[in-house]
Amino acid sequence: RIGSSSSRAALGAPSERSRRSPSVRGMSRKQIPKLLANAADVCTQKVIVAARAAGLELELVAPKVGQTAPELHKGDCVVRYTNAILRYVGRCFDGSDLYGSSFVESAEVDSWLDWTELELGCENPPRLEQAIDVLEKHLSDRVFLVGQRFTLADASLSCSLLHIRRKGAAATLPRATARWLGTCSAQEAVAAVLGDGATGAPSARALAPSAATSAAPGPTSGPRPPAGLPELPFVASYSSCVGGRTRIVQIIRRPDGGASLVGTQVSVCGWVRTKREGDKGKLCFVELNDGSCQSNLQVVIDSSAPGFDSLKVNCGTGASLKFTGTLVASPGGKQAVELQVKDANHAITIFGGTDAKEYPLAKKSHGMEFLRSIAHLRPRSNFIGAVARVRSSLAYATHEFFRSKGFQYVHTPLITAADCEGAGEMFQVTTMLSALDQDTKAAIPKAPNGKVDYSKDFFGKPAFLTVSGQLSVENYACALSNVYTFGPTFRAENSHTSRHLAEFWMIEPELAFADIRDDMDCAEDYLKHCLRYVVENNREDLEFFEKFVEPGLLARLDNFLKEPFARVTYTEAIDILIAESPKAKFQEPVTWGMDLGSEHERYLCEKVKKRPTIVYNYPKDIKAFYMRLNEDERTVAAMDVLAPAIGEVIGGSQREERLDVLDRRITEVGLEPQDYWWYRDLRRFGTVPHSGFGLGFERLIMLATGVENIRDVIPYPRYPGHAEF
Repeated sequence: RIGSSSSRAALGAPSERSRRSPSVRGMSRKQIPKLLANAADVCTQKVIVAARAAGLELELVAPKVGQTAPELHKGDCVVRYTNAILRYVGRCFDGSDLYGSSFVESAEVDSWLDWTELELGCENPPRLEQAIDVLEKHLSDRVFLVGQRFTLADASLSCSLLHIRRKGAAATLPRATARWLGTCSAQEAVAAVLGDGATGAPSARALAPSAATSAAPGPTSGPRPPAGLPELPFVASYSSCVGGRTRIVQIIRRPDGGASLVGTQVSVCGWVRTKREGDKGKLCFVELNDGSCQSNLQVVIDSSAPGFDSLKVNCGTGASLKFTGTLVASPGGKQAVELQVKDANHAITIFGGTDAKEYPLAKKSHGMEFLRSIAHLRPRSNFIGAVARVRSSLAYATHEFFRSKGFQYVHTPLITAADCEGAGEMFQVTTMLSALDQDTKAAIPKAPNGKVDYSKDFFGKPAFLTVSGQLSVENYACALSNVYTFGPTFRAENSHTSRHLAEFWMIEPELAFADIRDDMDCAEDYLKHCLRYVVENNREDLEFFEKFVEPGLLARLDNFLKEPFARVTYTEAIDILIAESPKAKFQEPVTWGMDLGSEHERYLCEKVKKRPTIVYNYPKDIKAFYMRLNEDERTVAAMDVLAPAIGEVIGGSQREERLDVLDRRITEVGLEPQDYWWYRDLRRFGTVPHSGFGLGFERLIMLATGVENIRDVIPYPRYPGHAEF
């Protein structure tokens, strides 16, 4: 090999990987390389596994007379010997991590290739036991030999070890080594080449690149992930405590339902949903769920499995268990695979049992009010588990959307002295009451006018939990251009309806150099991005909601994404609703200047427009002071996005950038301009047209799931009289 030189690389010299084997320089990638080797030889299998993982197509040709080592031919160039060919394959495509993701990792891969050849390179390795001890220590806290992905080192060593085991040696492996070998065996490239371990010639399918790698060359960190899921290690990260585990979603939510994993040994951890006995007590059937998806994995435990009898005591619904077994084809029609636990190499671990008489989540349906009373356990229910996964996906989609559009994420304060909405329904923050608890003779300090003297309080003035981060994030919009905040907000509204919470989360973007029409465009794009994300990535959960919560949910979401939103002014909306009033029979009469109720909003978008609708240019008297006053002096450049089945999901506006108009509006709503001196400074120093909107995150979840009560889409609902957990 030729050594590396950072100075030469900087001058455009070939990279270290491309210089490792001088005989491969100048090879054209237009020709399909020919591998001259014995098809049944383990060295040949190593090369084909590596080639398939790298997305490189090979033509297998019988070796020449007298040839003793594999040869790779491409044009006039030849690469000889197994490790040299592996190194060539590893650097065949730029950006591939098959040879490691850094120079240090590449050096580690080299070391493992050489180690494998020295320690396991013959039919009967003399130091096999010592070699496995070395491997076990190295893999005790690792998923793969090098880094976090399948590399040439894993390909070479796993092929050697599988070959040795086929010969009858190393029949029993220690825990970490067995787990690692199972992970490698489940790799698409390894499974395609070696299958069930047969020693026959690789198939034509094995010699061609996989669909995944031919489209995007490079190795995977595990078998191909389920559709819509990010590519994650087949053995979950940070699970060394339990010897490594595979998330259930990585098994049963694959395009083939896990059928391609039949024969793979895996370990799964989770909570028992149901347990029953079969074959007169000789079998035990457990439905296990780890929260990664809606579906359970059926585990079939044979009485011959170690630890079988331990399942008979306190291991019913709610117990936490680990099973190590082999995936087999399921004879039933519900799932493609099930986990079979029966051999001496399999295992059962009980982390925590349950007393069936006391466990509150028995196998039956439960009312929402009851589930709220056990909010610490309700995530284990199918309903709340599905809500939690959708909520997580929508949060991810939110950050993904704004980051992709160049927005900066800003953390705004939860404690404020400003009333953003001017409504006065705010939770007060004070330390003066705690002093009264400590000293019964103490009194709340009073000013000469008889009012509370807040100069003696913690902040020296009245302070509250914020109802919005908008005013704070506007400051950053006037410096960073486009920004957003995403965090909890609070409102002390004594409401017991299914649409209100005292604590909820808000997403609030602010766009500099943007007017109300830019604001409406951004709101529509954002909503569609989020809903499209959950439709593509949470299909199973949405199917659950369609079955048990809102029939037709998926069709509604598809319609939401299909057409542009309708747009009407407030005045046009009022005229439409007045004309429809005889037929609609609204409970509240429609008049210009009213704040539209949910019945009006839903009728407009469900019956009239039959799609999401944006209403804009509202009367100034029903909107906040910071919204830009229109030329008619009667309306402001405000907008609401109305969605079928929900009503209002977004409220936004163009902000008032004119200082004199802003001061007038602050005074009109009964606030003090000096309390907003910093907000006014934005208009004094380099004011710009800017807009923004606010979205109640829980409303978005209700829109995506069809859930009608807002208390069931937040982990720990806060409303009057309820602040537990």
